[in-house]
Amino acid sequence: MLKQRITTAIVLGIILLAILFFVPIDVFTWLALAIFGYGAFEWSKLAEIKSKTNQLIYSIGLVVIGSLIYIYYLDSTLWSITGQITEQNYNLMFAACIWWAVSSFLVFIYPRGKRVWQHHLVVKSLFGYLTLIPAWLALVTLRDWQHAINFNAGAWLALFVFGIVWAADVGAYFSGKRFGSHKLMPNVSPGKTIEGFMGGIIAVVLLTLAVLWNESVSFENWPAMIICCVVIGVISAFGDLSESMLKRDAGIKDSGNIFPGHGGLLDRIDSLTAAMPVFLVFFTHYYN
Repeated sequence: MLKQRITTAIVLGIILLAILFFVPIDVFTWLALAIFGYGAFEWSKLAEIKSKTNQLIYSIGLVVIGSLIYIYYLDSTLWSITGQITEQNYNLMFAACIWWAVSSFLVFIYPRGKRVWQHHLVVKSLFGYLTLIPAWLALVTLRDWQHAINFNAGAWLALFVFGIVWAADVGAYFSGKRFGSHKLMPNVSPGKTIEGFMGGIIAVVLLTLAVLWNESVSFENWPAMIICCVVIGVISAFGDLSESMLKRDAGIKDSGNIFPGHGGLLDRIDSLTAAMPVFLVFFTHYYN
């Protein structure tokens, strides 16, 4: 199983890097929306939408709503001409952070708060849109950063966010396997341990230190950057736990089976959906 997971991860990594670094930004924007639209199709199962037709309608609905927000509310503009995130875009990302605070709270109090959403198709469907649409916009915003100046500047920025999430995930997996004995949140995800969680955070710190050193960032900025990246690592874990909570309620193990050894698309991007909007808000304040 581990060999299959590693093989799939390598293939997915190559495909991701090719799309991230070589696909033109306009194509990237709509390709990413299509991918998140498929994510919505998988989410429809978490929302317990039974009909294939309704699952497809739900998926198309995300693409339509995302397109309308991007074209009409954001006016297809994510960054201002001065290099700052637009006010409308920032408001969406800040709202996404509020949503993730709420979602993390629901995870933290589970199962006590499940009566708010358990088996409520409409509520859990709304959860999906609140999760996936801001994540798509955050990804495109990261990729579009300084695009006119340097085609790949945004790709490297997005890759850094992916790296934080991957470091947290890999660190948690191996430290949990080796040292895990105390359950983190057994009601939500019985396999996750406190030791694994801490291992993931340590991996995030090590990655952040390596990047700060490589980029010759002033030492006085290191503490703030490390704290921000640790927060991203923590919120990414709650992104994973949030999906686990919904899967548990829906009685399914994986969101899909599109990736051998990894399950569905949501199983691969659940942590990223939380990490990207939160990172973007932190980055906006730091960069500005």
